[in-house]
Amino acid sequence: MIDIHHHCLPGVDDGPRDWAEAVDLCAMARDAGIETIVATPHVLRGRWQNTSRPKLEGLAETLREKTGNNPRILLGSEYFFGHDMPEVLRTNGGIIPLAGSRYVLVEFAAHAIPPMVEQPFYHAQLEGWTPIIAHPERNSVFQSKPELLRRLIELGARTQVTCDSVTGGFGPEAEKASLEWITSGLVHIMSTDAHNTGRRPPRAREAIERVQQVAGARVAEYLTRSNPAAVIEGRGLVWEPEPQVARSGGFLKRVRELFGHREDRSH
Repeated sequence: MIDIHHHCLPGVDDGPRDWAEAVDLCAMARDAGIETIVATPHVLRGRWQNTSRPKLEGLAETLREKTGNNPRILLGSEYFFGHDMPEVLRTNGGIIPLAGSRYVLVEFAAHAIPPMVEQPFYHAQLEGWTPIIAHPERNSVFQSKPELLRRLIELGARTQVTCDSVTGGFGPEAEKASLEWITSGLVHIMSTDAHNTGRRPPRAREAIERVQQVAGARVAEYLTRSNPAAVIEGRGLVWEPEPQVARSGGFLKRVRELFGHREDRSH
């Protein structure tokens, strides 16, 4: 797996507290089958400004030295959306693109989507950037209005869901949304969004197996290897399905059956 959303730099946000935990987190990622990590500290989000790129690059280099660069560690950021996103990108104002590419990871608050979000997304893309929306399945507005997510995709944005969402770690609504959207062509990448060795470690294998079960091995490969590889190499995504919004019927029935099947196994 290539993990493009991972908080592994110590002491900069709500990720690992110190070097020991950062090194252990990377070891856990390696053991989970993750070959490449893009470190994505929060930037311009409340108290986590992280606008010094040299500082973050220095932390990433130190982490490479401490881990033997296994897994390989690249640098990016998780930018908290603001309407001045195009200007911030234009002036190198704090957003670090993913692995030096033209892809930028963008997050929203958990319970809101700002009005007129399409405009800055559009203007950023006119200047050659591709926004990747981080964990939309965990956003209550996108959950209730998936057509808004589809609209942003149609305008050129791409999406990344969290492994733990797929397996129920962020609750039933996020689980349902992530599985439905993967099948409906609204998801392009799956990442761990790992933060620490305790509550949010880099879990991947169970999520990959779940996607294989629901959407097939080829889709799982696209989400965890082919498309993330294209991001870090600065290429167009390999898999860009036609987005649809599943409203009712067969797929939702299948999701309920899968939930019940999983509960039978665990209890």
